[in-house]
Amino acid sequence: MSESLARLGAFFAAWRGRLCEAGADVRFTAEELAAPPGLHFACADAFVTRLGYQPIGGNWELLDAEAAPDAPRSARAALKDAFSHNMVFPSETWLGDAGALAMAGDFLACFDSSTQQIMTNRMYFGWNPITTASLEWAFVAFDDRAIALLLATAEG
Repeated sequence: MSESLARLGAFFAAWRGRLCEAGADVRFTAEELAAPPGLHFACADAFVTRLGYQPIGGNWELLDAEAAPDAPRSARAALKDAFSHNMVFPSETWLGDAGALAMAGDFLACFDSSTQQIMTNRMYFGWNPITTASLEWAFVAFDDRAIALLLATAEG
C-alpha cells in the first residue's frame, strides 16, 4: 500500500463522522495507481467511470492545491465552499469555515505535493454532474501513487 493510500484511509477515518452528519451523502473512494496518471481530466474520468459515475471530460476544473484560500482556483477555497455549510440548507453550518479549511488541509496533505493534482466538477457558473443527485460536489485528487474521489450528494 502506498503512503498516500494509507494517509487517505486515515483521513477518512478521522473525518467520516463530521462529513456524514449534515444530511449529505458523502462517499469516499481511494485506490492505488498502477501507472503514472497522465492527463488530469482523463485520469479523473477513467476513475469515476470505473466507479459507475458519469465522465465529464474537460469540464473537470483543475484547482491549485498550493494556493491560499483567497487565491483564484484555490483547492482549499473550493473544499471550504463545498463542506462549510449544508448543501440543501446553506444557512445551516456543516463543518463551518474553519472546520472545512482544516478538512481541506488534511485531505490535500494525503498526497505527494510534487505530483499532486486536484480537480472539481464545479465551476463559477455551476456544476457538471457525475451522478443523478439534485445537488453534488465532487473532488478527484491524485498523485503518482494513489487517486481518491470525495463526493457529496444531496436531494433538495
